[in-house]
Amino acid sequence: MKILITTEQYYPIKSGVSSVVTAIAEELVRLKHEVYVVTGCQERLYSVHNGVNIIEFKIFGGFGNYYRGNTNQYIEFIKNFECDVMINECVQTWSTDLILSALDEVKVKKKFLHSHGFSLLSYRTKNPWAYIKSKFYYATLYKYLKKYDHIFLLHEKTVETLYLQKHGIKQFSYLPNGVPKSFVSKNKLSEKKEKYLLSISNYFPFKNQEFLLEAYYRSKTEYPLILVGNSILKEYLQKLKLLKTKFDSQYGFRNVEFLYQISREETEKYLENAILFLHSSKLEVFPMVIVESMAKGVPFICTDVGNVSTLKGGYVIQTVDEMSVTINDLLNHKEKYNKLIEDGTKSISQSLTWEEIIKNLEKYFFKKD
Repeated sequence: MKILITTEQYYPIKSGVSSVVTAIAEELVRLKHEVYVVTGCQERLYSVHNGVNIIEFKIFGGFGNYYRGNTNQYIEFIKNFECDVMINECVQTWSTDLILSALDEVKVKKKFLHSHGFSLLSYRTKNPWAYIKSKFYYATLYKYLKKYDHIFLLHEKTVETLYLQKHGIKQFSYLPNGVPKSFVSKNKLSEKKEKYLLSISNYFPFKNQEFLLEAYYRSKTEYPLILVGNSILKEYLQKLKLLKTKFDSQYGFRNVEFLYQISREETEKYLENAILFLHSSKLEVFPMVIVESMAKGVPFICTDVGNVSTLKGGYVIQTVDEMSVTINDLLNHKEKYNKLIEDGTKSISQSLTWEEIIKNLEKYFFKKD
């Protein structure tokens, strides 16, 4: 089939959404589909990557301000691009929002929305314009959602489920995040070349690294802590560094590294040798970093966000003290630690590899109305 995917974020952007959409597109190519991705301009020197055709538009802005650039050209392109399937990735992004009112005009046989979360239904933004806009946006969004042949949500606990049910939209199901089969591996604690606790997350206030930093210092572990961030809000990173200095005085010096501008390949190497994965975000839907830590056999300790409480291979906690106690507990009980490795990797292999996930997606391409 000829498939068009619209997405604000795509390779080489380093984000959870980008990695998910890239994996989906490349798996569809592996299954012999002809795939086109329409996305924003980056410093790409290619129009094809791993078999995926990439079409760029110079469009800027976000939900909290306004979309600008080649918006009209983008809308006309989508309206006139003939294909079998169109998948719009995310709402609250220009790649979907700009074409909602034109859904009846697109020359496509089947239209799908792949939602990664209706974040402003569950999170109070400090941007006053985005807050006001979101009220009007979600008051009318359901009218456009009814035009899709099917909507894919990440899991049952999302706010989208209630929103769709409230507005009588029944054509939806769940498409989880995953990893390639080749990504799955497990190393026992004794097999790790280096041993450290790890966090992978953008340096940003709602990612809340100060929470896990304090939990680490309150724990009794002598293993180092490494934080890897793919983008930097300099003020927040500086705040974390000052907090480390404070905790060094309060609890005693600990080896903590703040890394950034780290390649995907380097990040994977850090994950493979980690002994625990710490995540303390305030808002997530289906965090890719947790799925990846499970796949690599790294037990996770995470705040109760998104669907993490339904995942195997780690613990969900509520407080800083709970995280610090759980760090001590897991590192002192090998049987419990190794059971989490087994449970996590088994769960990934059975249902959370892209090979299995895309098989389920593909069924809807051929499903008769």
